[in-house]
Amino acid sequence: MVLTDWHRLLTTAVGIKLQAAATEEDLAHYEDLLQASLPLQLRRLYLVSDGVYDERGQWFVIWPLAQLPARNEGDWAKDGPRRRELVAFGDDGAGGPFCVPRDGGPGVFLWDALTPAPLWLANDVGDFWTSRTG
Repeated sequence: MVLTDWHRLLTTAVGIKLQAAATEEDLAHYEDLLQASLPLQLRRLYLVSDGVYDERGQWFVIWPLAQLPARNEGDWAKDGPRRRELVAFGDDGAGGPFCVPRDGGPGVFLWDALTPAPLWLANDVGDFWTSRTG
């Protein structure tokens, strides 16, 4: 796996507002609350910016860590066991959450409750981000 240079990618992206970086302690705390292991690429992104805000669209593409438990617990309750295998970490601006496997495995998915399975978007969060920002 090629590790993404999140600092370079996020600071050169047009219309993106960074947040203060999360710490390893923050990540451990929220992984514990979620009973999840976030994939390495997502962890590295959070260590550069605790959430990524799209100023043009006026929304968090990548949610701050503090939002993850409440957003996921609500979806886990309403969407059932299949959704519990994934942790949402952001959304497409229209309510479709971007998710990664709860066990830290590969893949980024779009959870669409109207489809029988989550839609695969990328192999990892680095590929996902570069495909979105070109």
